[in-house]
Amino acid sequence: MKSEIVKKAESLYESGQVPEALQYYVVSLWRREEENTELLSAWLGDPKLLSKAGEQAVCGFIAAALLVIDQCEEALREHLWSLCQHIFDNIGSCEDRQDTTDRYVVECNLYRHKKESEKALEVILKGLERGGTTSRYTFAGLTYLDLEKEEEAEKYIALGLESDPQNAAAYNDLGDYYFNRRRWQKAGECYYKVLEAGNYHDCSWAEPSWIFCCFMQDADSYERERLVLCAAGDVQNERAQELCRMAVTESLRPNVDYLDSSSESIMYIVRNMRDSGKVSSVTSCATTCQESASGINAMYLALEQICGEPAAFKISAAKAQDPPLDKTWDEEGIVLWDYPDINTPVPAVSKPSDYVGGLVGELAETDFSLEAWYDAAKEYAAKISQTRCDELYGVMVFPPKQKDNQIPAELWLSRVQFAAVCILARISRHEIDRICKGQLDWPIIPAFTLAAWIASKDPSSVQWAEKNLDIVRQRISRNNYCFFEYAYTCAAYLLPGKEEEYYADLWQWRQSLTEG
Repeated sequence: MKSEIVKKAESLYESGQVPEALQYYVVSLWRREEENTELLSAWLGDPKLLSKAGEQAVCGFIAAALLVIDQCEEALREHLWSLCQHIFDNIGSCEDRQDTTDRYVVECNLYRHKKESEKALEVILKGLERGGTTSRYTFAGLTYLDLEKEEEAEKYIALGLESDPQNAAAYNDLGDYYFNRRRWQKAGECYYKVLEAGNYHDCSWAEPSWIFCCFMQDADSYERERLVLCAAGDVQNERAQELCRMAVTESLRPNVDYLDSSSESIMYIVRNMRDSGKVSSVTSCATTCQESASGINAMYLALEQICGEPAAFKISAAKAQDPPLDKTWDEEGIVLWDYPDINTPVPAVSKPSDYVGGLVGELAETDFSLEAWYDAAKEYAAKISQTRCDELYGVMVFPPKQKDNQIPAELWLSRVQFAAVCILARISRHEIDRICKGQLDWPIIPAFTLAAWIASKDPSSVQWAEKNLDIVRQRISRNNYCFFEYAYTCAAYLLPGKEEEYYADLWQWRQSLTEG
């Protein structure tokens, strides 16, 4: 049964009111008032469509239809794109128009939807050879953006705004480009241009985005409050609501409010393998720099979890880390690994007893809360004799089995190490000192994080925590980010009583580490 919308569209088309039929039907599809897309194929395939409706109406029809076509199944989508392209191939003369019905703009956008950016650029530059219009400048900029050519994108988008000062919508796209790469200053500048133009529809996206960028640059609570007010003032603004949630997440401190996972390159390989389910073809990987011993250990544990059996895998790094991962700060520092070479660290500690491993595993399986884990660790520490204390270091290399195997192995290793550090701290805070002075490996993160957190609760511990954090700061690499640096900025932020500049610098340092 044909819907009333389809019947009316066909009636308009057949009675010679073709431009009206095109607009009525495509708007109904765009608004999702109509789901039947059969007329798209029929009309786009009509060899006389251009003569019936005129070049402008047909271009406007295709421009609106592109968003609808994106939602079609692949075979139909490819067919409709082909029909659209055939129409452009047969357009002779055309008008130069400032809006998005311009023939070159629509064809450019067709190629952009097809993810053929080079062809899109070729088309829009051909249009610009005929003359500069607002829409041609803008879409040249957007196409350069697709190609990640920032300078050219900025140039043409600026020309579009110069051509029509009220049309700054493309700066939202440019802002989003920088936003997704965490380049907050550049993104904020783009969103502010939209606000200066003052178009309400565009500003509903730009305003919360600009405020969020301001917040991400300096962590000022005033900016976060402004973002909340912006969202409260327009409860229908999904962008503002989303950014409020993002601001909360960005304000959290990894390894305090949640356990952060490693960002080492081999961890991404593991995650991709788990997501894709493809493991048989991956037998080796090369990295630009040496990976941490726990990172390599976690990878083998994860591969065994994914494959169901130990997996053969070889890692090769181009160079060692600087400072060296195998060195300790002094003779007190904990040594968990021996290094025959930079790619194959071997355990320097013995496997722990099932008893000690079981205690640590029991704590690690509970929901993470640093305060709850540290409180509970006191009871666990009381169950471990002084002679068995060193077994807690063995647990960091040989983690106990999970009861349900629901946590990815690389995350489980991190949780186990964090739980072991909490218990060690309850036995003696000097164990935290030994870990911070030990080899640069994953356990150093829960050690300095816990030290900073204790200091935030107990002012008498500040000097002790600062000493450990200072040792860590001098040791972690600022040239080859391995995720220790990011964790450090989060932990150091916990120290109380510092000047405002101290916290601002740490926040900006932290944000710079997550830029794409």
